[in-house]
Amino acid sequence: MLSYLAGDDEVYLFALSRERGPHAYTLLASGTQVRQRVERFRELISEARPGTALGDLKLTELRQLGKDLYDILLKPAEAEIEKAERVMIVADGPLHYLPLAALSREIVGEDGVKRDQYLAEWKPFHSVLSATVFAELKKDRRDPAKPDDGTALEFVGFGDPIFPASVTLKDPEKIADIRLRSAARQGTLELAPLPNTRREVEGIAALFPPNREQTFLGAEATEEKVKAIGRGARILHFATHARLDDRFPLNSSLLLSMPESFPEDRENGILQVWEIFEGMRLDADLVVLSACDSGLGEEQGGEGLIGLTRAFQYAGARTVIASLWEVRDEATAELMIRFYRHLTSGQPKDQALQAAQRELLAGPIEIPGPDGQTIRFDATAPYYWAAFQVIGDWK
Repeated sequence: MLSYLAGDDEVYLFALSRERGPHAYTLLASGTQVRQRVERFRELISEARPGTALGDLKLTELRQLGKDLYDILLKPAEAEIEKAERVMIVADGPLHYLPLAALSREIVGEDGVKRDQYLAEWKPFHSVLSATVFAELKKDRRDPAKPDDGTALEFVGFGDPIFPASVTLKDPEKIADIRLRSAARQGTLELAPLPNTRREVEGIAALFPPNREQTFLGAEATEEKVKAIGRGARILHFATHARLDDRFPLNSSLLLSMPESFPEDRENGILQVWEIFEGMRLDADLVVLSACDSGLGEEQGGEGLIGLTRAFQYAGARTVIASLWEVRDEATAELMIRFYRHLTSGQPKDQALQAAQRELLAGPIEIPGPDGQTIRFDATAPYYWAAFQVIGDWK
């Protein structure tokens, strides 16, 4: 466990492992300096994509800054991490926004040559709010010795939502729903079609027994269907748009299929954080928010980020997987299908995500094109594979 305390002036690291008791380190950077480096690292991630001279240059800068952040944040405990099977992070301040898997460290290969290694190639990472919360999550794990009565669905997936023309035309004054109209006026409403999300949900569902999975796609992917799930699903998967509200984090939301005219007797398709806190109660081993910025929220000292992730944890999800930036749906679909393939083969959640990340990192992947042809896609840059984090119980 690596637990951080980030003030404006100093940053402290508390490391704990079975082999060694708790140790504290004062890191060689102030909280302000760490925040600035994290912000620049996130900027570079969105710019550093292979294939162009500028993208390759940004990728080099990204790797260097990743090594600098590794040296500051993790190297003091490197010997303990090396012996560990997995790493649990208790983040603070700007570290809530840092994708640790995309940091780099310098290693010496078997051939004696030095090279850079992404942390995703080294160890699986997951994060928790605190050690106390993790202890409670462990107590609440489903007992594998207790037989399942067969009534709960192993997988329920939502994807490829449909949005009315009044919303997608980007003319705020024509939007009937006041909350959507307000979001459109602010310029924070993005409802482009997500064609790969259908492939994503269908590809994942195919990995589960036919009588133990259910999918809601297109017009069926509604807010009403989500709220009706209750405690009857072990895994909930959302492949859709997410909307982050920086000013009012309880209004951040998942965007589902919306009715054309927003009648009063229908939900509006905006599943907001406050609604999840107030009305949803789950018994889920995993909720996956396969959407842009779904892991972000308002930073509150000692409380972490208030947003979709916290809302689903409060509702009863033992683990949430969510993203730290705007993701590409074709690469995300491939990452998620691969993640579930490893998960259903018996790997823990953190190792399953790491395995999927390493597969994208290994080289160009083949994905279905819009006309049914196969396309080779270079998803090796961290932008494509490092956005998603395992939050909560790794098992």
